[in-house]
Amino acid sequence: MSRFAKLLTTVTLLAVLAGAIFFAAPRALASDGTFNVSVFHGINGNTLGLSRELPVEAYVYRSDVLLAIVPLEFRERFSADLPAGNYTIKVFSTELGTFLPSMQVGPVELPEGIDVRLSAQLGTAQTPLLVTRVK
Repeated sequence: MSRFAKLLTTVTLLAVLAGAIFFAAPRALASDGTFNVSVFHGINGNTLGLSRELPVEAYVYRSDVLLAIVPLEFRERFSADLPAGNYTIKVFSTELGTFLPSMQVGPVELPEGIDVRLSAQLGTAQTPLLVTRVK
């Protein structure tokens, strides 16, 4: 399997799992109108035949307006309180120089008061896993 095919397989699984978490997240009571998200990049690109850092940029859109571009590399974490709303996330591989269509999440409605924790990891036999915790 080529490096690009392995990367696409990895990001496809991550996108599907992330989407499922966002849709299944419980609606909690909150009064500040925000939700909390934390993402940990735990995939060493060397295992996919790419650079160890496997740099990506997450383009975060709220109601179709670009809210932020978040660069992440292996072992980095991003955390934020964001206003509840409709979100789309597109991932750009800086190493491959392209957006990864299989890594798009959304559009999805994220309610206030939830905590979403995502950790991208590779399991046995280089199987990508997204370990999650939602409160």
